[in-house]
Amino acid sequence: MKNGIVCRIIACAVAGSLAWAVGAVPAAAQNAPLPQRADAGRAATPAERSFRRITEDAALLAGGLSVQLDKALLREGDALVVTIDVPHEGYLNVVSIGPDDVPTVLFPNRFHPDNRVVAGLLKLPSAQMTFDIKATKPYGPTLVAAFLGKEALDFYQQGAGQRDVQGRMQERFARLSAASGGQLADLAAKSFAVAACEAPLLGGAVQAQVCAANAPCDAQGVGESGDLPSDERLTPGILLEPEVDMPLPKGVMLRRVYGKGIRLTKLSEGFVPRLYNDAARYCSIAYGHLIKKAPCDGSEPAVFRRGVTEPQGEALLVEDMRRAQRAVMSLVKTVLSDGQYAALCDFTYNVGVGNLQRSTLLKVVNADEHHRVPAQLRRWTKAGGREFRGLKIRREREIALYFEGMALPKALPGEEELPAIDIRAGESVAGRGE
Repeated sequence: MKNGIVCRIIACAVAGSLAWAVGAVPAAAQNAPLPQRADAGRAATPAERSFRRITEDAALLAGGLSVQLDKALLREGDALVVTIDVPHEGYLNVVSIGPDDVPTVLFPNRFHPDNRVVAGLLKLPSAQMTFDIKATKPYGPTLVAAFLGKEALDFYQQGAGQRDVQGRMQERFARLSAASGGQLADLAAKSFAVAACEAPLLGGAVQAQVCAANAPCDAQGVGESGDLPSDERLTPGILLEPEVDMPLPKGVMLRRVYGKGIRLTKLSEGFVPRLYNDAARYCSIAYGHLIKKAPCDGSEPAVFRRGVTEPQGEALLVEDMRRAQRAVMSLVKTVLSDGQYAALCDFTYNVGVGNLQRSTLLKVVNADEHHRVPAQLRRWTKAGGREFRGLKIRREREIALYFEGMALPKALPGEEELPAIDIRAGESVAGRGE
């Protein structure tokens, strides 16, 4: 395998849902587990899942790195191989986070401290590590994320764990520190806001489901992302309104939303592989795909009752997004960059075609007054009469994508005082100054 590192799988026990089997080292080292939280094994509450959320969001924001597991469903004791397609040389960090939210730095580690890698397929564990990966408790969804930095970045040396008198990490595997988590989030946000060739960080993630050896094991929960409870997941506005045929100019093909734009919508919606009732008590699945405007009751199509994989969920999202694409292409009369087009498609998916059509935002875009776009986007932060933090974050990410690779324009006098807009009610005539 080109530039690959092939490994074999043996046995072991350390913290997290993926354990590392060590061979060719002293017995004392083989039996020394990573320090665990006192409550390890208990599912983390949304407020406690900060490491998972930070890591998952950073991987999706940065993007550009393919991470694969040889198995998606694992019983306790099953072996696992992680494969990373490294597009260019750089500094690689790989992190695993189980349902207990313990973030373990898998690579680099004490046995393979050099995380400078070259382009090609990299398999973990490497021959140099002389240990293997096996599934162990706690049971549940486990995230494996990889990050490739252009500059020297070593989460093992910066991690949490026992150190010697010189401050060097003594644990086989460090835990991701809060400072490293913050650094990861910052680098991912910077990478999202610039052109791909200038991104300081690439990221990718994949999930597996770890089950007890003799218990049922299925895909439920595999791939689920985000930590919003169902009653805070908002139905995409574009799916709440009747589908209107937005004509495109004759001979013009539907413009696709490029990868970064799809990642933005996936990140904002969050993925749920099973049927759920959203904030409006509407039966939904995947990235907010609306099944019906009523609660789930078991009468849904069998294909949805069985649950969907993440690739199936993305396919549903891409299909639903076509409405937003047609609307933006039909309503916007000025030339848009890929980032501008993707940002407006995400906005339209969230608020609906009618709200875009009646918005000051659309007038500003069509007038080529792009410097006014941030202030207009930042107004759309309410739903059902209350402010949503998730909407504020979404708007800021849309702004970053709209001005991809450019400096953000400064707010004009008075723009900070513009009234907020409810994505369900839309912009009033008074709010548009008419």
